[in-house]
Amino acid sequence: MATPRDIYNNFLNTYITGSDVTMSFSSSYTIFETQYNCIIGADEYNYSNNPTLLSGSEGFVYDFVTGSYFAPYVTTIGLYDNDFNLLAVAKLAKPLPTSKITDTNIIINIDR
Repeated sequence: MATPRDIYNNFLNTYITGSDVTMSFSSSYTIFETQYNCIIGADEYNYSNNPTLLSGSEGFVYDFVTGSYFAPYVTTIGLYDNDFNLLAVAKLAKPLPTSKITDTNIIINIDR
C-alpha cells in the first residue's frame, strides 16, 4: 500500500519534469475594521444581573452583594442603536473586574 509521501513523490515525478521549477502564490483580501470605545465609569455597573444573587422567591438581594467587597466582572457587552435595538454582542476573552476607583475602558473591534 502506498503511503501519502509515495503518492506525492509519484505526482511530482510524473507531472514536473524540469529541475528548475519555481512556484509562488499571492493573495489579498481587504478587511474593514471599526473600533468602539466603551467607558465604564467608576460608579457605574457595580452590580450583577445574576439571578442566583437573589434570596428565595421574595427577590431580596443577599447581604454580601451590597457589601463593599463585592466586585462584579464584565463578561459580555451589548451594542445598541438609538432605538435600543441590539446590534452586536461582544464577549470578552476572560472576565474583567470593574474598578470602583477609576474608569474602565474596553475597546471593541468589529471586522466586516
